[in-house]
Amino acid sequence: MNRPPDRLRALLLPEGMSVHSERPCGTGPARLMPHLNPCAEGFALSRRRVLAGLLMLPASAALSQESEIVVIVHPDNPHAADRSLVRRLYTGALRSWPDSSPAFALDLPEDHALRAAFSQQWLGRSVANVRAIWAQHIFTGRGLPPRVTSAETEMRRLVATNRNAIGYVGVAMVDASVAAHRP
Repeated sequence: MNRPPDRLRALLLPEGMSVHSERPCGTGPARLMPHLNPCAEGFALSRRRVLAGLLMLPASAALSQESEIVVIVHPDNPHAADRSLVRRLYTGALRSWPDSSPAFALDLPEDHALRAAFSQQWLGRSVANVRAIWAQHIFTGRGLPPRVTSAETEMRRLVATNRNAIGYVGVAMVDASVAAHRP
């Protein structure tokens, strides 16, 4: 039977215990359906893969720190895009800049990984939660969601050509045509 080293296995489960219940292995429904037995050899192999995945978490966290997300505005825009202002613009609580000029928010497609990271890092919400907020705004007639661009390059181009635009990109996409703000 393939098993992780004893000290790692002890972190996962007490000896002889199933992942799905507090019953010892080989009892209950798993005894009647061997292909669902969490104590089977194939299951131990999948536990090993899960453990390997857990050990890789610090590496993926470091990777995400390298791909930092910055909010970008036109270089002539005098307003500081802090987290509070960005959150209010992207959730529809605010539709204009502090000087009363209209804000033109840009977003990436919902399935884009950067959008999910932006929603978590800058808005403190999931993409689904932000979508639900905008559904309420649309239903009540209080506004429309940000314009969706196809890629970061298009977002950067639109922000660079519109003084009232606001968007977000990975830090590697920032150039002299836009001003970047960090959270």
